[in-house]
Amino acid sequence: MRYSILPGSMRYIFTFIILSCLCLSCMKSKTNTPTGDPRLSRVYCNDPEAVNYNWNFPGTPDNTTCFYPTEVFSPAYTYNDSVYFSDGTFLFTKSYTLHVYPLSHVKLAIVGFCTSGDSLKLTADRFYHAQLDSTSDLGQQLCRVQDTVSGNIIQNKSDSSRLQVNFTVQSDTGLTYHRGTAVKL
Repeated sequence: MRYSILPGSMRYIFTFIILSCLCLSCMKSKTNTPTGDPRLSRVYCNDPEAVNYNWNFPGTPDNTTCFYPTEVFSPAYTYNDSVYFSDGTFLFTKSYTLHVYPLSHVKLAIVGFCTSGDSLKLTADRFYHAQLDSTSDLGQQLCRVQDTVSGNIIQNKSDSSRLQVNFTVQSDTGLTYHRGTAVKL
């Protein structure tokens, strides 16, 4: 004996309705689709290392429009360095002329802190910050073997002629902080 939840004719009607719905859902829509988006005529930089990454998106990627972190740092600055002991006591001030050289899109070197001509190596990001590269737990060598430096420089976004310098120097004589503003020459 066969049992069914639906009577015979209802089963055929129910099957017909389900098949009709499936067929209708597979049909192509006849609504009009837009022919073009005017925003796609813009070009944008598609390199994540670039400062202007994805500016003007959506659009057409064109990496010739990119500019990179090392490009926001000008080639030369005059820097007034204020040096403090670790307890905050002012030690002295000294002026330097700093020269910035790009080594790649994100790496740069600064010359002018050491009389020997040694450079400080930094890695810049797309947010106008450059961090001193570390070659040891304490930072990188500054001017003497006994001195290591760590810290950063920050490009002022509202005034591109200024850099904020924040360095910490560990030496055989103790810890000192170097703070100051560098102004583009």
